[in-house]
Amino acid sequence: MVGCALPIKAPPEVKDLVKSDTAFFVEAVRSELDQNLSHLLVKLYRRNPIQLPATLSIEARVEQLRVPKLDLKEFGGPKPDDLVRMAFHENFTGDRAYAFVAGLQSMVNHAFDHRREYLLLDDLPSAQFVYNSARNIETAAYLLRTQRNSSKEPYLFADGFQDDVLNASYSQLMGEMIGLQDALSKALAKKDQRALNAVARGAASFVFLPVGF
Repeated sequence: MVGCALPIKAPPEVKDLVKSDTAFFVEAVRSELDQNLSHLLVKLYRRNPIQLPATLSIEARVEQLRVPKLDLKEFGGPKPDDLVRMAFHENFTGDRAYAFVAGLQSMVNHAFDHRREYLLLDDLPSAQFVYNSARNIETAAYLLRTQRNSSKEPYLFADGFQDDVLNASYSQLMGEMIGLQDALSKALAKKDQRALNAVARGAASFVFLPVGF
């Protein structure tokens, strides 16, 4: 009599025994980035409600960000950097808020090799890609802050005065994502005993760096 072998799924506490301290750090940063990007999308919809498609809820859009591989067919399947720039094209008629955040989420996904869990023998993300991802968020934050349409209005309202009070929470949130990835990239580079290639960039850079796409 032949028995059927059933797959055994290890409980989380067992999986944690085969993870390095660096892997825990990678997973923690990855989780925080995912949460911050979801929060950024919610904030942009609340500030720019006209961007949300009538057939979708904010919750549905947030869920779309969390899938292992983003479905970007509604935008024609562009590369992540092109998707972020698309949010600031004058003739673009789609959801600018989702295009912007989904482009950033896709960059982060690529930088982390589309993974959210790392066991002991797994390859960790490239320190250079994580560093580049941080620089790309800097570029995206600059675009969000400066790009205007032909009527001199922001394509996406974000930081600014509301009821005579300065709201800089968008820049702060993106700054947190930059800081998280900078700290992680340094830790990964130290572990691998490699130097990061710190590309000289101006404050008004429009260039997105490669992160594996």
